[in-house]
Amino acid sequence: MKQRLKLGKISGIPLYMHWTFPLLILYFVYDGLSRGMDAVGLMWLVGFILTIFVCVILHELGHSLSARWYGIDTEDITLLPIGGVARLRSMPRKPWREIVVALMGPAVNVVIAAGLFGYFWLSSKSLFQGVPEEGDELIINATNFLPLLFFTNTFLVIFNMIPAFPMDGGRVLRGLLAIRFSRVRATQIASILGRICAVGFAVWSFVSGSPVLMLIAFFVYFTATQEYQSVQTEEALREKNVRDAMRTQFTLIPAETNLDNVVPYITTTAEQGFLVVENTEYGTDLKGGITRPTIIRAIKQHKGQESFFQKYISRRPKKKGFFMHELMSDKVRYLTPDMPLPMVYQEMIQMQIPVMPVRENNELVGVLDYYQVREFVKLNS
Repeated sequence: MKQRLKLGKISGIPLYMHWTFPLLILYFVYDGLSRGMDAVGLMWLVGFILTIFVCVILHELGHSLSARWYGIDTEDITLLPIGGVARLRSMPRKPWREIVVALMGPAVNVVIAAGLFGYFWLSSKSLFQGVPEEGDELIINATNFLPLLFFTNTFLVIFNMIPAFPMDGGRVLRGLLAIRFSRVRATQIASILGRICAVGFAVWSFVSGSPVLMLIAFFVYFTATQEYQSVQTEEALREKNVRDAMRTQFTLIPAETNLDNVVPYITTTAEQGFLVVENTEYGTDLKGGITRPTIIRAIKQHKGQESFFQKYISRRPKKKGFFMHELMSDKVRYLTPDMPLPMVYQEMIQMQIPVMPVRENNELVGVLDYYQVREFVKLNS
């Protein structure tokens, strides 16, 4: 999701286009050329696809603006080949509010379809004019542009309301289940049904030969799993603070320690995150943090045990040296024991700071690292 082009803002919400989105346009252009379509036909085809995605943007705005009504902001909206994704900072905890936010997206498509239907009814034009019958080639032109746009929006409403979590219908289902069950249990049931639907999409993709449907199947399956894990984490950390999860026994590694001398630090303790410090004439200066996996990976590289993936495929930047100050993350974020743990965990992920020092009354009293929070989640789930 990081490889995106910013298109602008709508109602203060950043709008992005994922780098794979133009591939969809190229696919349809290639398909049109292979069917002997001329330049005018290609222009109508591309224009129709772009118009559909304008409807998709409006669909995502329906979610975003209804969430804003409940005080929830939207990080951004991203256009993908399979549709749009609005990243809300959180979902409403109250079931009926989640149901409303989930329904507002398809409601936009209902309004668009209703507007088009009203136009055809008032103009006495046929809603099926120029619409290809089953087996006929799809050719977009001025005659069938609006009828096909009507049927596409109708299809988007029906498809999005399939109870495949995290699609809109799945979120409505989760909201309804949350009225009776706990949020975690409701998400678990909706996630299982979502993954079952994803398998159905995959089978349908093989039968129909639709590559886009296969992408949707993968998206639904993995996102359903990820969202269930996210809700588990959210509930486990709810109303917890840093003091509940921090370590008060911790190891400080000098910045000038090299890999030959760092081994005792990781063999004599089970800590997953270490603070890297530098001794100065004024005392100990905190320089950053380093994790056990980073140290072990560096030791393997140092001993020539780098895997084929790490050597030729991995995009992780190569480290220049083998001292702690060269391997560590130099991002430092001081915490206090009373800070909310969910907020801190989100900062760890978003700011990519795996180890954070905890300070109270200007004294270092503990350490919190990403792996430690994950263990805390498992114990409290």
